[in-house]
Amino acid sequence: MNDFRGRLDGRCFLTDSPFHSAYFVIATAVGLGAVGLDLYLLVHRWQAMNRHFAMILGALIGLQLIYQWWRTLRYYSQVRQLYSMRPEGEAKEGTPLDLALRISAGGLTDLLYYFYGTILLALVLIEGLLTHCGKVK
Repeated sequence: MNDFRGRLDGRCFLTDSPFHSAYFVIATAVGLGAVGLDLYLLVHRWQAMNRHFAMILGALIGLQLIYQWWRTLRYYSQVRQLYSMRPEGEAKEGTPLDLALRISAGGLTDLLYYFYGTILLALVLIEGLLTHCGKVK
């Protein structure tokens, strides 16, 4: 249970940019896909939607996707700062502080996957319903 070696692309996840982590880059790509699908729905399905639905789709969903990613980067920055300020006795790998910070950084990325995946599925469902209902050619 205490074996966290290799988790989150190793120790570099907390010492380098999060974009050096394949796990974080994939989560970001899923988020970009969701933003792209949201923009596609807004542009190509504009005629099938009423104004209120389009505002919800654009403002609440689209901006929330971007906000969650930005917020995760801010929290990751704080975790990284704590990791760099750890006391000398806690500097070696496997200490409770090291494990806690690595788990929290991993949890941030896991939350991005969950959030982006859920929104992406919802947007695919919205696209399918708009197409199926015959409102859009």
